[in-house]
Amino acid sequence: MKYIGFICIAIFSTVFSVKAQDSLRTENLEDIHIKFELRQPEWSKAQIKPTKSESTIYTYTRKLGDKKKASQATLSILVEHIKPSTTISEYSLKGLQFFQKQNGFKIRKTFIDTDGKFTLPYTICYDAEYNDAQGQKHHLYILHTIEFNHGAQFMIDFPMEFFESYEEEQTDILRSLRYQR
Repeated sequence: MKYIGFICIAIFSTVFSVKAQDSLRTENLEDIHIKFELRQPEWSKAQIKPTKSESTIYTYTRKLGDKKKASQATLSILVEHIKPSTTISEYSLKGLQFFQKQNGFKIRKTFIDTDGKFTLPYTICYDAEYNDAQGQKHHLYILHTIEFNHGAQFMIDFPMEFFESYEEEQTDILRSLRYQR
């Protein structure tokens, strides 16, 4: 009887695991050779916007909460050309300048690839918060990486009231980041 219970648990775990894997879709950023995974259908398809400075902005959105009090999370990625001599520290400090002007902006913690939050080399990630124009507090993961004379800035933005409920999903996005070789 013990074996039947163990087998049932193993089968259920396998089915659940396969279902969870099936609900992910892989996104490829060809210009910087990075891929990552998003849960579907929760996250929208990318809205891609080229800029005048030969940069590209990818934006994904996700609805949060119920229909009466709907909110939205955003994953935005800026991919841009950089000088070959640019270090990750220089790129990251420059990228933070915009955020430092935001109301209530505060960095809570800084991560690099050896800290276990993600594995992408030449990368710095900030766990931060800010207040939007309406005074609503937001949680941010800001990740800067460089590769192939390109820099990328990933920003995962969730209203703070939803941060804890979706923290694992945000961490899964960071951990899924990989270079395409």
